[in-house]
Amino acid sequence: MVTPDELHGGEYELVAVLTHDDIAHFAVQYFLHRHSWVTWLHHLMSLATIAAAVAAGWGSAGASFAQAGLGLLAMVIVILPLHEALHALAYRLCGARDIRWSYTLRTLVVYVTAHRFVVTTKPFLFVALAPFLLNVPLVICALVWPQYAVFFLAILVFHLHGESGDWAMLNFIWIHRDRGFWTWDDADAGKSYFYGRRSAL
Repeated sequence: MVTPDELHGGEYELVAVLTHDDIAHFAVQYFLHRHSWVTWLHHLMSLATIAAAVAAGWGSAGASFAQAGLGLLAMVIVILPLHEALHALAYRLCGARDIRWSYTLRTLVVYVTAHRFVVTTKPFLFVALAPFLLNVPLVICALVWPQYAVFFLAILVFHLHGESGDWAMLNFIWIHRDRGFWTWDDADAGKSYFYGRRSAL
């Protein structure tokens, strides 16, 4: 396994540095400004979920707004911790041991880092997509209990929005796919480093 020190020089080249306090800027750049099929797929899922929630709540605006409000509350209290716990579990299954939970008050972002643990494309995809599993039971619950469909679909909408940072990372990998992908977190410095194979040019 490659170590952070081995990524300096040689066949590897630093492609980007992400400051954890500025995660929102990175997400905006690679989720909203630099599009690929990855971001368009996420937008399609979000629009489909919003349309399904509107259809489920059609004709009962008051109850629908109440369920949507409860959905937002459930997202913050239940889903968000589970989301980050799945990131942490995925990191641990990949071999990371120094896993840290952090947050930024300025942007109200919560995130998990694996201090000085290098991951390549496949392990990182596993870590980034692990919380997506939470969306499956939400869809199932909306189908099984249609009277509460707006509640479950609202959670799904908010969770898809909350996953935008993960999908920005996936889009970053796709855009730089021709150079390979290695990344590691320096939790003490509050930064993540992304490397690719050194350009031949």
